[in-house]
Amino acid sequence: MAILQVVVGIIFVLLLLSLLATTVMEFIAAGFSLRGKNLEKALKNMLASTDVDDKILAAFKDNSLYRQLSFRLGKRRYAPSYMSSSSFQSILFDVILGDKEVGVGNLKERIEGIQDEDLRNVLKQLMRESEDHLDTFKGNVQGWYNNIMDRASGWYKKSTQKILVGVGLVIAVVFNADTIALYQHLESSPESVEKLVALAENFVEEKDGISLQQQDREFQEAYDNLKGVINTEINQIQSYGIGWKNANLTSLNQSGWAIKILGWLVTALSISLGAPFWFDLLRKIVNIRSAGRDA
Repeated sequence: MAILQVVVGIIFVLLLLSLLATTVMEFIAAGFSLRGKNLEKALKNMLASTDVDDKILAAFKDNSLYRQLSFRLGKRRYAPSYMSSSSFQSILFDVILGDKEVGVGNLKERIEGIQDEDLRNVLKQLMRESEDHLDTFKGNVQGWYNNIMDRASGWYKKSTQKILVGVGLVIAVVFNADTIALYQHLESSPESVEKLVALAENFVEEKDGISLQQQDREFQEAYDNLKGVINTEINQIQSYGIGWKNANLTSLNQSGWAIKILGWLVTALSISLGAPFWFDLLRKIVNIRSAGRDA
């Protein structure tokens, strides 16, 4: 049970550090409009994939509905981080038809005049599959958009995962979160372990049912959330084996530094697994401990 308590303490620390990394990613994503850029990339792939003619893509982004979905920060306008399939279909039809009425005949005529070969072929295929029924064609276009957005979500996760590893390494160094040193500290300090386990159990009880996934927050909201995580969750574990307060780097020799760097790398890679992973693992172990006490 003593080893299990140490494991719970380590997992809890990694969970809170992962939660910090998640909030940092929310801040970065909001500051650099990463989701909006990902949406723009997907739209370019759909509307101007062959680079023959980007007039439809330009007109799409200049559409009033699209501009209203976007947001402005100072003088700069940023792409929306999310757009529904119905909004996409409405804007696309408006761009294709111009002043003409929405109808199968007008759509087929305008689709034939699209310069981008891939876009023209996709829309013609979706029209054929609809058997010239307008509502079915609208649904096909929306389904096409949803399929591309599913792929775009995969692109986004892969790109942010790389950033998350870097964020995890920065957090590990800034907070001196060395997993190896943390284990050594907890193994030799039963009092610290007991306090961490109590904090972990309270955290599981409070957060059970609450999503720890990265949220799509505005810049100020992401900043406020980041400050809150540092001032609450991170501050409560500063005296339990992480932090620079009691660090003595002058006593480290070459092998000591190698172990220290390895500990930081282990922390960074652990953080990259994400807060939901560590929370699920912590909840399972806490439930096992509770069942063991009740038996």
